[in-house]
Amino acid sequence: MSDVNTHNEESNVESTPEALEVRNVYPQIKQEPGAASDIESDVAATVRETAELRIKQEPVDTEAEGDNAPILYDTESWQQREQELLKKIDALEKVKSERSEDGLRLQLKARVKNLETELQAALSKPGAKNQEMIDSIKVQHEELLSKARGMIFDKTKMVKNQELQIQALTTQVQSLKDINDRLQAMEARFAAEKERHGLVLKRAETSSSLNDDLRKENYGRSMT
Repeated sequence: MSDVNTHNEESNVESTPEALEVRNVYPQIKQEPGAASDIESDVAATVRETAELRIKQEPVDTEAEGDNAPILYDTESWQQREQELLKKIDALEKVKSERSEDGLRLQLKARVKNLETELQAALSKPGAKNQEMIDSIKVQHEELLSKARGMIFDKTKMVKNQELQIQALTTQVQSLKDINDRLQAMEARFAAEKERHGLVLKRAETSSSLNDDLRKENYGRSMT
């Protein structure tokens, strides 16, 4: 009986919206040649664990008894597990993005190679259908060129945006350097002014002491 329940639970897990969504998100990872087996196992584990989290979050009948009694789960534990799954999904999305771009490049190269082979075969064999085959190959080749142009345009746009950001950051850095130079110049002038003020005070003290000495000397002479 427990085996039947386990099988039913696995069927429910695999048919949940989360499982279908994750499968739709990562189809290219499993289909790409040379993909690591651990990524596939992570995807499968993510499908099952995400669906299990959904089952755990569904309301249960707390008044049921016997075999129908609900299993209570720790809220903090499944919330922590949910965060771990979200992090794992983000990591898999990054891998998918990188592999998708590399896979598209390899796919374009392979299709171009196949089209060149078909074109050479069509040109080497005389016949009425050669022109149709050549036209079809040209159309496919134009589609590939359009995709390649799109990729180049996207890359160029991204590089241009990065150049603009670098230019803006360079301008900000230069402005900060100019402000720093001005502050250093102001500090130097302030230090020089402070030193000059100190010299003036010393001269004033010296003059005051000399005046006191002269007064004492004059007072002594007048007394004699």
